[in-house]
Amino acid sequence: MNSNGEIPVDTLAETENYTAWAAQEPDGERTYHLELGPVTAHFFQEEWEEFIDLIRDAAQEPPTKEDEEEAIEVELDWGSLYFLREEWGEFLTLINQLG
Repeated sequence: MNSNGEIPVDTLAETENYTAWAAQEPDGERTYHLELGPVTAHFFQEEWEEFIDLIRDAAQEPPTKEDEEEAIEVELDWGSLYFLREEWGEFLTLINQLG
């Protein structure tokens, strides 16, 4: 926490509509956050690593003709994220920026 009582954050990656950032919490734990339009998903370190692996694995699956017009659904234990094909491409751009 800085002298103003604010938690320092680092922007990790950013696209036109999405942002990934991390914060160093007062207890020393690093948390990760995805701003996806009006929704922000919050992750602890282990959850973040699992999520990134999940997305990278999903990105390896080539879309079929049927998939090209459908939405992409990412199911998580706390809910689901839905992306139109164009949104999915932008989201993968964000994930790829993370290195």
